[in-house]
Amino acid sequence: MKKPFTHPLARKATLATAHRRDGSEAEALLIVTTLELDPKAKGFKAGHVERLHAAAREYLAQAPEISSYAVLTRPKDWQA
Repeated sequence: MKKPFTHPLARKATLATAHRRDGSEAEALLIVTTLELDPKAKGFKAGHVERLHAAAREYLAQAPEISSYAVLTRPKDWQA
């Protein structure tokens, strides 16, 4: 089993199976953070966001079975 993704700016990370339109499957890394991800928002810190993305890209480089990643904010932080 692959070492789990951990990073100080990530609150949780998990692998999910993505189903492609052609019927094949691919593994995707989902990273949940409390960082502000909208560049137009007041609390956005580009350096922190880039560090998290760089760590995710490095993790994917070491795990060829994982095809992509996504960085998300916590659902409770979403505005309806």
